[in-house]
Amino acid sequence: MLTLRRYGVGFIPSGPRYLLFLPLLLLALLVSACAPLTRGVSGKDVVSSSRPPVVVRPAAGFDLLGSGAASPVLDTELGLRHADVGWAFYADVARERQLAVVLSETPDGWQWELDVSSPWHEVRRDVYATGPARFAGATFLMPASADPFALMLPAPPAQHADEGQWRWLVRRYTQLFDFRAVKLVVEYREPIPAGVGEQLADALDAGQQPAGRAAALLGEFEARSRAAFSVLAYPEGGLAAEGFAHDSSRVHVRKLAGMAGRMEPIRNLPSDDK
Repeated sequence: MLTLRRYGVGFIPSGPRYLLFLPLLLLALLVSACAPLTRGVSGKDVVSSSRPPVVVRPAAGFDLLGSGAASPVLDTELGLRHADVGWAFYADVARERQLAVVLSETPDGWQWELDVSSPWHEVRRDVYATGPARFAGATFLMPASADPFALMLPAPPAQHADEGQWRWLVRRYTQLFDFRAVKLVVEYREPIPAGVGEQLADALDAGQQPAGRAAALLGEFEARSRAAFSVLAYPEGGLAAEGFAHDSSRVHVRKLAGMAGRMEPIRNLPSDDK
């Protein structure tokens, strides 16, 4: 039975005038349900017409190095499962400032975990609202060996043996949509600032806030991360977009699985158990 709302009160439509109204309403619902889902790249923007209806736009100075789709295998409590991932990767001319946008969807019967943290120690967790998005933000150091987009970048500088491997300073923004079926990740990275690298790395490796000059530089880095992109509502008139195409030649699919995150099976609420 169809229930509408008038002045905040539910009522059941009846009478001749509603008989004329009902087919139009049903047609509108049908058109909405059958509208094709658009996900891909429009110009340099990542676009999604629904679930979520957003446009993620890189700031000026970021070149689109590549985009595509993949179905990485995730290790779950019930064994291996595939997820559908669309991605776009950007960098400045020097390839030092980078931006990644990843839109991931679980298979039917699965959802992303509420814990969207990375595998590394995180600091400065907070909420960042921009346009229609409301992200969970976190800062961490990521080894270059875990970077799914390393194929599109120059080789990282060589490190001394006692310095360990090259790591990127990362600010990641994450939001879940559609009852946790869809996850949007926007990630910004830079090299560790010169002069305070050891102090900053020691603090982040311990999951602690840095102090002094390192704290100030970290705040400036996070301000640049917010300025590196914007999120807009998807326009009602739609956008011409090129869909994400499956291409594993420019991305490490197994490492992309780590960036997509962890998912779990959907379980009934206790009250639903029979």
